[in-house]
Amino acid sequence: MATQKQKQELEEKLLGLVAARFQGDRRNAFTYYDADRDGRIGKEELKAMLADAGVGNGLTRWAWAKGIIEELDKSGDGTISWDEFAAAID
Repeated sequence: MATQKQKQELEEKLLGLVAARFQGDRRNAFTYYDADRDGRIGKEELKAMLADAGVGNGLTRWAWAKGIIEELDKSGDGTISWDEFAAAID
């Protein structure tokens, strides 16, 4: 489980990525990282997003992705849907 400080840093970096690369359009960011276009962001796709946001490093990013999916995945399918993503960053 991430600390409050880690969660705040994660949020700031992801929102910074969305602002800088996608002009604040969260839906476009989600679509961009949904590489297989299935309407969900899986672990590998999330790791790419985290890398672009500067979260963790090559050795720790898998743990970040695993923890984020565990926290956001309300449906239990091991991925993040648009609704789950939007709820987390709003």
